[in-house]
Amino acid sequence: MPTPVFCRYSELTPSAVNVEYQVHTNWTDGQASSAAILEEAARIGLGAIAFTEHVRRSTDWFDSFAAEIREIAHAYPAMKVFVGSEAKALDEAGTLDISPSVQQGSDIVLGVVHRFPDGNGDYLDFNKISAAETAAIEFQLSMGLIKHAPIDVLGHPGGMYQRRHGAFPAEYFAQMMEASLERGIAIEINSSYLVDTATFVELCRQIDPIVSIGSDAHRIDQLGQCRDILRTMGVGR
Repeated sequence: MPTPVFCRYSELTPSAVNVEYQVHTNWTDGQASSAAILEEAARIGLGAIAFTEHVRRSTDWFDSFAAEIREIAHAYPAMKVFVGSEAKALDEAGTLDISPSVQQGSDIVLGVVHRFPDGNGDYLDFNKISAAETAAIEFQLSMGLIKHAPIDVLGHPGGMYQRRHGAFPAEYFAQMMEASLERGIAIEINSSYLVDTATFVELCRQIDPIVSIGSDAHRIDQLGQCRDILRTMGVGR
């Protein structure tokens, strides 16, 4: 199977920025079909796209989803089309909520932090933990993914904190970038979650991690948003 080619931030070119590596369809919580998304992706000139549906260990539809994507992709030979998955961290050791078959069937696997496991089979209540605790827990879960999980990309880093408390601590971002570079894992520039894109991009410039570009698109009009933001900032020129 083909796989996306990720590069370090300093190596980004216009074509390397012209991608969309986090997209969701109506197979999960997206609003559009894969056919409609590919039609729009072609219209806005994307060079590559990855469909990265939410999965769990119990997911039983992935083969059908993958077959649909690969079949429709034949109509778009000028665009690289990848089948992927997005799986959440189950603990700080990097255990991923994904089955071996889905992992093997994915061209790209995004590891993400969604809810915070409490260690007893349930989840912490975000309303009962402070901002500092939220940042520290998300950081530890993210580091577990970076260091140990079978992933290609750390998706929407700091996302849970940012949705609730604003800009994620820059020192945590920096440590995550450095650790991801050591293992060769891409860290995502995600326009849906980043509160302070300029600071994140500046850290990328300083640390030069391997990066992935994704809008976390759940609607057709969100396709290419991250690409367009980065172009406006002059990234990849």
